[in-house]
Amino acid sequence: MTAKIGLEDVRFHAPHGFFDEEQLMGNEFSIDVAVEAMVADAAEHDDLGGTVNYATIYYLLQAEMKKPTRLLEALAHRMAARIMHQFDGVLSVTLKLRKLHPPLGGRVGAAFVEVTLSDASQGMAAVPGQHTFEDDADDFDDDFGGGNFDFSGFKL
Repeated sequence: MTAKIGLEDVRFHAPHGFFDEEQLMGNEFSIDVAVEAMVADAAEHDDLGGTVNYATIYYLLQAEMKKPTRLLEALAHRMAARIMHQFDGVLSVTLKLRKLHPPLGGRVGAAFVEVTLSDASQGMAAVPGQHTFEDDADDFDDDFGGGNFDFSGFKL
């Protein structure tokens, strides 16, 4: 059994953009992410470990948004690849990254880039420029203190 699991309209203020001013002042961003994954074990056994935890997705997005990037394409790909690598059973990740009110000299609601990465039978699909994060010094555990999260502020 497969399921789509994701988050919509995740908001961050971050230092991404081609122009130096954007790197200094930052921009507002919105992210939609949908992960298609095998979830039969999780559904059958009511086990979070057998599915894609959307709280973890949020923390992965947050970690990547902290790293200044000039191109939306690079940032979107990096985030999708990191999510793809984090969980077992992921078949695909589709991520839409919007820069809200981009500095174009006129009224524009958003500029966006949407990427889709997919798994090719047990391994990562051959996606040009795709990275893994096994050797990333800024991996998820380092970004968030070895996985010691305080979830007390979350409402269930």
